Amino acid sequence: MKKIYEIPADKIDKVKKIIEAPDGVTGELDVELEDENTRSLEKAKSWKINEFKKQGYILREAKTLDIEKKLFYLYIQAEESFFEKNEPILLDAGAKVLKSPESDDIIKKIENSESNASSGIGFIFG
Repeated sequence: MKKIYEIPADKIDKVKKIIEAPDGVTGELDVELEDENTRSLEKAKSWKINEFKKQGYILREAKTLDIEKKLFYLYIQAEESFFEKNEPILLDAGAKVLKSPESDDIIKKIENSESNASSGIGFIFG
């Protein structure tokens, strides 16, 4: 499933904080592991993974797609379960889901842009 989110310029920083957030330790688990270097036991760590980084996304300014609006588009291709879990966070930050036919046009422009960029790199490294 592919989705496009429209993000007003004044909300982009808030959305970027979400999609670019680092992974991090959230605590310790009730499991001990041996450190390979020191041979000492230490508690295993639990991690919070940024699902957006893991899944992958494309963020484009409207101008780069020849659209004269002061906003950004976020393209994500993922399973429905990803959107069910993570979409509310984006919507709370100010992103808006685009529907067909407008979303289809933006998806096509972003995919063409990515394809052209890949072709250019392939040409350079031949």
